Amino acid sequence: MSLPLDPHLLQLYLIAVGVLVLAPGPDSLLVLTRSVADGRQAGVVATLGISVGNLLHALLAAAGISALIAASAALFDLLRYAGGAYLAWIGLRSLWSVWCSRRAAGQAPAAPAPDEAPAGAGRVFLQALLTNLLNPKVILFQLAFVPQFIAPALGHVAFQTFVMGSIISVVGGLYLCGIAVLSAGAARRVLASPRVRTAMDAIAGVLFLGFALRLLLTDRKFA
Repeated sequence: MSLPLDPHLLQLYLIAVGVLVLAPGPDSLLVLTRSVADGRQAGVVATLGISVGNLLHALLAAAGISALIAASAALFDLLRYAGGAYLAWIGLRSLWSVWCSRRAAGQAPAAPAPDEAPAGAGRVFLQALLTNLLNPKVILFQLAFVPQFIAPALGHVAFQTFVMGSIISVVGGLYLCGIAVLSAGAARRVLASPRVRTAMDAIAGVLFLGFALRLLLTDRKFA
């Protein structure tokens, strides 16, 4: 039994998705920071959390729930504020880590600061899942971008929507896994220097705050 998808539209969609997943965002930054801080396994777990989030977004879009959220100013703003606050919290935690590291180095320059305990897999997964689910820009993407590649004449529009959204999850997951593997392998050697680790935490904190601000400024219009 063949899928009710237009082959030409599917080819165009795969090309578009391949380009879009390369654009930097909070998901890729989260995988990068988790891989650098806690190793390859943490990066893969973060990728899994984001992929599950994308699948849930695809399911919500297929069921029409995403459209209801986008159509409601109150629901959309609630999700937007929650997502922005969560990204800001991640950024502030990174900057707080930088502050604590500098303070510890100033008080005891001769003694190396103890390494922060690696985050557990469950915590990393939940953080990645929430980062994706609380991002209303993903909802708008599902509503504005995916329908352009749906063929209503083939029927099963909801199923087509879910399949297209699932493709984003698979392609994006493969890309994020690549980030996890490559960044963890190279970063372990570079991060032997506490200064480099502190600088990376500072950059990540600023970037997460920037993503939070951009999310708070997201327009609800998608048509």
